[in-house]
Amino acid sequence: MIFIPFKQWVEGVGGPSTFMRNLRGDLLRKSYEFIEDIVNYKTADKIFFPISFSKKILSYFKKNNYPIIQRLDGVYYLSKHGIKYLYFNKDIKLDYLKYSDFIIFQSKYSRLECFTMLGEIDDGKYTIIYNGTDKSIFYPVKKEFDENKIIFTTTGSFRNKDMIEPVVLALDIIAEEHNVELRIVGPIISNDAKRFTDRKYVRCLGQMDKKNLAEVLKESDILIHCQLNPACPNTVIEAVSCGIPVVGFDTGAMKEVLYFAPELLAYVSDDVFQKYKDFSSERLLEKINLCVSNYREFKSKFLKYSHLYDSKETSNYYIKIFNSF
Repeated sequence: MIFIPFKQWVEGVGGPSTFMRNLRGDLLRKSYEFIEDIVNYKTADKIFFPISFSKKILSYFKKNNYPIIQRLDGVYYLSKHGIKYLYFNKDIKLDYLKYSDFIIFQSKYSRLECFTMLGEIDDGKYTIIYNGTDKSIFYPVKKEFDENKIIFTTTGSFRNKDMIEPVVLALDIIAEEHNVELRIVGPIISNDAKRFTDRKYVRCLGQMDKKNLAEVLKESDILIHCQLNPACPNTVIEAVSCGIPVVGFDTGAMKEVLYFAPELLAYVSDDVFQKYKDFSSERLLEKINLCVSNYREFKSKFLKYSHLYDSKETSNYYIKIFNSF
């Protein structure tokens, strides 16, 4: 039996919480048995957790030679988090190098980040499993493209201005010639980000559940995803599943996830840990215009690949790893 600390994650916002909600739902649907109540962790003979976890509990599993499986997102780094990145990475690195028997990375980029910042591990100690989404909720619908009213959407937990500022600065230019609407879905936590929402074409819809988010995506023409060094962005995967063209920056795992449409990603830099100063709203504008000008071609391409990133397949991979121990 495996212990998975779902309860501390499923009520939160952000990528890890979205993943844990999806995984929990899929495991329940498949009647896969697990323990999630922390008071009962000693009844399990293996543990799976994201990012970092209680050293007391990990020590128990280690002492009893019970398998410890860690899922890693991104890491903290100097250019974004300042010198505190060393402190923020401390527990993650300790779990990664001392406690964990096996690591699951979200993407090749996630592996590159961790290898660069935390140290390399042997091939047999890790695998890569991309995130997935619920295809019964996120699926394509027929929607005609109308250049007289272009609906853009951006979704996520907006913790930094890098997730909104370049989008709005680019759409300010497009709004001079086109009737556009930008729908922002998710909590806007950063005050620096909030000040870029004061535009007539911007609608802030707040946080939504999966079903309502899917409906917004299906009504949209283009998703713009703007995030620095994402490990495996759920919002992009949700848009792909809905057959919605995605425009963004060539940062993090974006080119991996959108390997079939890399031309819609604006160049940033060749650094592993890219910097926000290298995000250019002018380059993003070029990619948005490219998508609008060739919309039917890109729409057809995204519809063709909308079958990718099924959460059922993702959970099957996780179950295979769990059972292998």
